[in-house]
Amino acid sequence: MQRRRFIAGLIALTAGFAGPFSRAVAHTPYRFWDVFRKENLQVLTSHEDYTGDDLGEEWVVSLRKNLPLSRAMVSRALNMTRVGSLLKTNQSILAVLSYKHARLMFTGGPPFEQFSPLHLEVLIDNGKYLLVARPSLPLHHGFMITEALMKDAEKLQLVKPVKGKFGMAIHAGSKAFFNGEKIKMPKEQ
Repeated sequence: MQRRRFIAGLIALTAGFAGPFSRAVAHTPYRFWDVFRKENLQVLTSHEDYTGDDLGEEWVVSLRKNLPLSRAMVSRALNMTRVGSLLKTNQSILAVLSYKHARLMFTGGPPFEQFSPLHLEVLIDNGKYLLVARPSLPLHHGFMITEALMKDAEKLQLVKPVKGKFGMAIHAGSKAFFNGEKIKMPKEQ
């Protein structure tokens, strides 16, 4: 009988201690997610599209070389539906999409109906894939990303997007770069 009380008391004590502790530990990574996203430029790709994933890696290498403070990295989603979800909720603002997936996401075609309307803007085009951004990408970020990638345009086989694909607009920062405009960079905080 004493043993049962001891074990029950030990369990209660452990549960009482672990309960608040486990809740604090469980939420710790989420608190820093916004900080992480602000400090590291994430280019979203998908395990479902190996060509796009490889292309994302090449573009990130160029960004790291030409824009080192961006701390560019590839973030991989499990599938294209998850890419659409992350873009729609602004958890990611840049993604490498094939023409097919970009058109389907932008127009709300299957399997992306639940994300319609999904406003996307074109930053870079290589003739088969696009680097797209959410409209929330600041003008100067779009400009710097485009400028950095276009330094390796020949190697990366990038073309100047003459107009947005499938009704998508060209991002204002990208448009400013291609038009030879100078933009004012914000002061560091």
